[in-house]
Amino acid sequence: MNMKNKFILYLLFSLNVLIWGSSWASVKFLLESFRDEFGSVNPFQIAGMRYILAGTLILPVALRHLKKYSLTRLDIKSIVLNGLFLIAFSNALVFWSQLHLPSSLCSIIFSLYPVMILFLSFIYVREERPNALKIMGTLVSFIGIVVLFFDPVILDQRISTFAFFTMVLSVLFAAFPSVLIRKNSIHLSVFVLNSFGMLIGGFTLLASSVVFEAPLHFPTNIKFWAVMLYLAVFASCYTLIAYFWLMRYVQLTKLALSAYLTPLVSLIIGALFYQEVLNIQSYAGMILIFTGIFIIDYFKYRRLIYGPNH
Repeated sequence: MNMKNKFILYLLFSLNVLIWGSSWASVKFLLESFRDEFGSVNPFQIAGMRYILAGTLILPVALRHLKKYSLTRLDIKSIVLNGLFLIAFSNALVFWSQLHLPSSLCSIIFSLYPVMILFLSFIYVREERPNALKIMGTLVSFIGIVVLFFDPVILDQRISTFAFFTMVLSVLFAAFPSVLIRKNSIHLSVFVLNSFGMLIGGFTLLASSVVFEAPLHFPTNIKFWAVMLYLAVFASCYTLIAYFWLMRYVQLTKLALSAYLTPLVSLIIGALFYQEVLNIQSYAGMILIFTGIFIIDYFKYRRLIYGPNH
């Protein structure tokens, strides 16, 4: 691979990390902008609008892919589960939690995603066999979550304590369909899976907003819609396409570095734009989570550094 192609790969990877890292503060902006205009906030509605827009944008590509093969019952089940758990349930909790927790802390908690996938894989995917390092890494990561939870700032506020648990639950909801899709529908087009999943999840969120939240409102603030478009076009569509394109040319171990880099970007952006300052205990919890992820993937990183024979 020549230098020009390597530069493009690193550029795309860096853009993905920056966009994912900035998405947490972008969600915070949407929530606060909505509240400033209407006096209350509808997190389910905002999340629903994001994914309906994103799902619609990639729908033409999904329909083209759909012509190449017919969906099985397991494929349809995977799409529905992806829409309900990853898009609807997980994002409902993420958007609500960000009303009560710093966006950077939410990003750190969500970095548990690969750990949660491993944990669920032990249960649902028979080929996955836990070894000592994977068990140790999982335990270290969950100790990190415990350290984060016992932050006095969170414990002193009952609503923040509840939001912490809903944020952890959102990671579980996000990981669950990923494990089942890997088991049952690994062949399924990523565009079909995500376009229809986003639409199912988006309309579920919108319906939930009608039932549980204030009447639907549509902001007139141009900045609100600019950030909404940014999340739909770049954080939902572009990163999806770029990530799966990068998987063809970049080792998964290198791509996994985004699990470490994304929360760091969100920390910087949260500090710059929202004056979010986490204490030493929060950083200690983050380091433990990252250490756990590293331990889980230790042999992958060893092969990356020393070659396949080590």
